[in-house]
Amino acid sequence: MPGPRLVIAVFDGLQPSQVSRERMPVVSGLATNGVRFLHNHAVFPTVTRANSATLVTGVTPGKHGLTANKSIFPEYSKTVVVDALFPELAEINRLTGGRLLFTPTIGQLMGEQGLKWVSVVGGTSGNAFVQHPNATEFGGVVIHPEFTNPPFHHTEIVSRFGEWPAKEAPAAELVKRTAEVAIEYAVQELGPDVLLVWFPEPDTSQHAFGVDSPEAQEMYSVADGQLGRVLGAVQERGDEPDVFVVSDHGYSTIDSVIDVHKELAKSGFRPDGIDSGSGGGPDGDSDRVVVAENGGSVLLYVPDNSRQLTVRLLKWLSAQRWVGAIATDMANPGIPGVVAISDIGLDGQRAPDIAVAMRSHDTARPAPHARTGASAGGKLGAGSHGGGSPGELHNTLIASGPSFRSGLESSLPSGNIDIAPTVLELLGLPVPDHFDGRVLREALQSQGSHARAVPGRPKEFPSTAKPMNRPATKPVIKKVRVDNTEYLCSFG
Repeated sequence: MPGPRLVIAVFDGLQPSQVSRERMPVVSGLATNGVRFLHNHAVFPTVTRANSATLVTGVTPGKHGLTANKSIFPEYSKTVVVDALFPELAEINRLTGGRLLFTPTIGQLMGEQGLKWVSVVGGTSGNAFVQHPNATEFGGVVIHPEFTNPPFHHTEIVSRFGEWPAKEAPAAELVKRTAEVAIEYAVQELGPDVLLVWFPEPDTSQHAFGVDSPEAQEMYSVADGQLGRVLGAVQERGDEPDVFVVSDHGYSTIDSVIDVHKELAKSGFRPDGIDSGSGGGPDGDSDRVVVAENGGSVLLYVPDNSRQLTVRLLKWLSAQRWVGAIATDMANPGIPGVVAISDIGLDGQRAPDIAVAMRSHDTARPAPHARTGASAGGKLGAGSHGGGSPGELHNTLIASGPSFRSGLESSLPSGNIDIAPTVLELLGLPVPDHFDGRVLREALQSQGSHARAVPGRPKEFPSTAKPMNRPATKPVIKKVRVDNTEYLCSFG
């Protein structure tokens, strides 16, 4: 059985500055012999499950419908926040007739052409499930410690390898088991055309011990070694594969933790129906706001679609010092400094009424410690993400292998949104028009660079937006474009 033609290795939360010859010799070697993308971008919110879905669909979170780690799925409930994990996502996929994601994944597009996608994921169950929700119907396989899709693989894997190690920081044993299952089960028995291996580090340790802490450094070194094992096993079975090394997001360090529910309740709102003590409106529910906290960002929903309540919320948010930037789906809200949900890629059937990026600022320290800010969860001094800071929106992308140019450091903007169209191009499959991302032609041996970078037009805060503690000339949003693809560089 031949090995995979393409391997996608994801290091959860790995920042570009953490890739060094000393700590990550395997990944560094791939970069030296391939293409290092110097200006790569995650999508907002910079949380894992939204970016995982973007990696495999090539579209924005608003377009694919998995808008955050925690969000509202109206088909499931308009008032219950769903933590996007298995089995809840499987139930939503069933209720929607296989439309957990509104756009097809790479695995589905491959399956329609008789090719096989296999994921082995040591991260969260939701991250794994969204990579190929309909794997059973399209000949793919998704493997996670809690489930497999199709289900029968789970029992066989546990019987052969034993129970999976717990996802606890530091997660060295889980990293090793992920590689072991990828080698001895996925590669040797399933015969994938594309293999995705998702290592849960350094994310697990950075949340627990801090960004680039000694524990995190050790874990991304461990994961680097395990990737070396996986690639060695793949090469033994045939030709050298093409390889993507990517992370889902960057990082910030928490300098304050905000209880958003408490802050809303103190100001007379009813977060998730909690009684604020103000009595609410005439019907007792007019001030209700549903809150989905995602670390450095918060999604807010107004169940009764009240414009009056939404405007009141926007005005209140714009005066909070822990708020960095605000977007809304409301047309012409009339509040300085508030941008449209479409500006940050969240417009769609499951869009929140309001999206907030928590306050963040530059530390004047080098990466990976360049950003610090407020978070809706976690602990002081620990790592966080989800927000719109440059440190969270810029992440790792390296490509290497026979299809890629060698020794190139590309300064052209790129993003997680470009992985899916580029994978299809490498496989010789049609690249559909619905993608928001682009084929990374500048990195390919056969095509060279025809892409053209176009500076974005930053949206500026008017001078009246001083409650956010922001200079009047500082932009709310910074974007860049390459041809027709836009990348968000900062929000807030």
